[in-house]
Amino acid sequence: MRSRATRLSPQPWPWVGQPRVLIEHADESAGLALASILRQAGYAVAVCPGPEQAEHCPLTGPEGCAVAHGADVVVSSLGVERPEAREVLQALRMHRPGTPLIVEVPPGDNAEWQDLLEGCDVIASPVQPDELVASVRAALAKSRPDAPPS
Repeated sequence: MRSRATRLSPQPWPWVGQPRVLIEHADESAGLALASILRQAGYAVAVCPGPEQAEHCPLTGPEGCAVAHGADVVVSSLGVERPEAREVLQALRMHRPGTPLIVEVPPGDNAEWQDLLEGCDVIASPVQPDELVASVRAALAKSRPDAPPS
């Protein structure tokens, strides 16, 4: 049986000319469903399952992560309650401070993770398709105010 990391092994971005969105989601089918929504909206999308429990994401190490470094926006649905997910969010903020970060948080959890989520766009789970597209569009508009709308 293949591991989750083998099935969804992020590679450098092959797409040019489209805004690139990285979806981090521990549930493969849910991550692929979100990717489908964003692809239909015209975005280039990659999906990363994030680290397994007690693993470290390459982004947190010296080698970095080609996909995260090439993303125009990151949608994190790894679960802020997991230590591994918090480590990924902190690494993204440290290594990619100019990349918009959208974090899916269960309703009511914003206050508990206020410091970690500062500067991030927060969307409530479960993510609704229209809200996801609108959040990505708004995050890109804030990060690139002179770019044409996508």
